[in-house]
Amino acid sequence: MALADFETLIASMVPADGAYGDPERDAALEIAVLRYSQDVPRTVVNDVTWAAPGYEGPLPADWIDGCELISAEYPIGSHPPDILDVTIYVAPGLVQTLMSADSLPAGAEARITFSAPHQLVGGGTPLDTIPLGHREAVASYAAFQLCRQIATKYGHERDTVISADRSDTESRARNFAARARDYRAGYFAGIGKADPQGNGGGASGAEAAGAVVSWPGRSRGSLTRIGV
Repeated sequence: MALADFETLIASMVPADGAYGDPERDAALEIAVLRYSQDVPRTVVNDVTWAAPGYEGPLPADWIDGCELISAEYPIGSHPPDILDVTIYVAPGLVQTLMSADSLPAGAEARITFSAPHQLVGGGTPLDTIPLGHREAVASYAAFQLCRQIATKYGHERDTVISADRSDTESRARNFAARARDYRAGYFAGIGKADPQGNGGGASGAEAAGAVVSWPGRSRGSLTRIGV
């Protein structure tokens, strides 16, 4: 089961040792999947059929919360593709349908391309849309979340322990903070993107606030003495 594989991988990165439990691990993994969905959304293509003539059609079968429409093709198979102008229409009760700028006949099939969040579900009907090549990266982001939480926990405990234990608690907080940074860097390296919170803030560094400019010297006209 894919979910169990993620749980095992996270445990190998951040051994629990009483520092966190299953609820904290599950929450960290959920955050990691959400983050991955933002950074590397999956593309889904579904065909939909107009049940009745008009402008309104059904949503694709795989449409879930968080999906975003990319394009629609009608009729299907034209070269180059004929792009249909459609939007997501929200009716009272938050019922969503496709709304086309052009009226389509009953039985018309349109090919809908959209982005969707990734899914990682266990249980009797497991579902995993995360590519194998990015599995370690997503687990690294979950490990980053756990290490950051543990570092914060030890940081708070530092102010309440006696002096003899304070140094050890501070060391633990620093170690987990460093591991959190490493796992966050591992996530972005694994998906091939720059960390927006890393050095330079992204793909390129911040521009300097000011600059020193050397202006050309001012020439002086020569004075010529005229004999009297």
